[in-house]
Amino acid sequence: MKLLLKYLLFTLMIFAGYEVFSQPPASFRSTSAPSKKLNLIREGYIETQIKLSNDEKAKFWPVYREYKEEVNSIRKAKLQNRLNKSKDQIQKDLEYDQQLVDAKKHYTKEFLKILPPDKVNRVFQSEREFTEELIKQLGERGTPDR
Repeated sequence: MKLLLKYLLFTLMIFAGYEVFSQPPASFRSTSAPSKKLNLIREGYIETQIKLSNDEKAKFWPVYREYKEEVNSIRKAKLQNRLNKSKDQIQKDLEYDQQLVDAKKHYTKEFLKILPPDKVNRVFQSEREFTEELIKQLGERGTPDR
């Protein structure tokens, strides 16, 4: 009986190990599909919040996508910097924060060339609202029902 239990346990461990190693490495997994879907949902939310005309849509979305791409690349660099444990990490972190502020200032000017100031303010407000709602929804999904 003990021998049978040992074989059974050994077999279970092999299958468990197989399951763990059967997943592809992170470098092979595609992360662009969920982020593209999220970007489309974000854009749809912003569009309903600021009520763009057809002319405004044609001019605004390419500039907005540039803005998001620049902000995301700065945030990725900042995150990478936080993983680096060097003595000038704090200074670099502040530089990334300044880059984020500079990008927002630059693109605010660009948005103002396309949209009236109240709609530009609404763009940034809508982004914050969307992010807060997303965090709230993800938090609700992560907590088990009691």
